[in-house]
Amino acid sequence: MEIDLEPLWKALAPLGRVIRDLYREHNLLTFVCGFFVLVMTINFYRFLRGISPALVGLVLLMMLGILILHWTVTRSEPSFLSPFIDFLAPFFPTVTPSPKQFPA
Repeated sequence: MEIDLEPLWKALAPLGRVIRDLYREHNLLTFVCGFFVLVMTINFYRFLRGISPALVGLVLLMMLGILILHWTVTRSEPSFLSPFIDFLAPFFPTVTPSPKQFPA
């Protein structure tokens, strides 16, 4: 008994084109990495939840602090947080790229 898979391949052709376009634009890699980050975050949270609620709060507070510091240095914060980041920015050093040294 042989099954004709041609209708299945015709039905999946549009999905293949979408995946190919996503791969060309590097969005597929972003989605795959985002999925793994989500899974790892959930597993890490389950691990920390079993240890101590204070430890979970400390880790989340540290992650928020790192994110705010990143936003302060790179100025890539969401627009609604700009006044808060503008207030914090003078308290942190600014990072200026050094000029590239070319060999003589």
